Amino acid sequence: MDQKENEKLDGQYLSFNLGDERYAVAVSSVEVVLEMAAITRVPRCPPHLRGVINHRGSVVPVVDLRAVFGREPTKLEAGSAVIVTQVEYEGEFLTAGVLADEVQEVLDLDDSDIERAPSFGSRIDGSFVKGIGRHGEGFVILLDLEKALSGTVSGDSSGRPE
Repeated sequence: MDQKENEKLDGQYLSFNLGDERYAVAVSSVEVVLEMAAITRVPRCPPHLRGVINHRGSVVPVVDLRAVFGREPTKLEAGSAVIVTQVEYEGEFLTAGVLADEVQEVLDLDDSDIERAPSFGSRIDGSFVKGIGRHGEGFVILLDLEKALSGTVSGDSSGRPE
């Protein structure tokens, strides 16, 4: 078993929607949730890098997870949000924004509520999924942001493609 298989997954997660699917990321990786602000497109960026925003005087790249997952780009509408996250990337911490159609709530999940992701039937690359959480009558996909964002933004937070 590798270290990820032994990793405890219980804790608090921020849940959000991408289309009709519900995802969540560890609250510990979330800096802030911003209402949709103007995103400045950077020329020659790949489709999953929607551009950059100004957050507290810093240039923060904004990633469209739908595009990372090979789906239609997120439509920027009322209710859309940017989840500003801190993830480890090549040994350094990187601030990156993640687009969400709608941010839901903070969930408290314990190990008994979480199962490892099945290796089949997922619409996204399974390496991005830490597990599947049961919440109420439904499920939430727990994302591994470090893997989902790996290779999508440069380590210098400038928003330039690699």
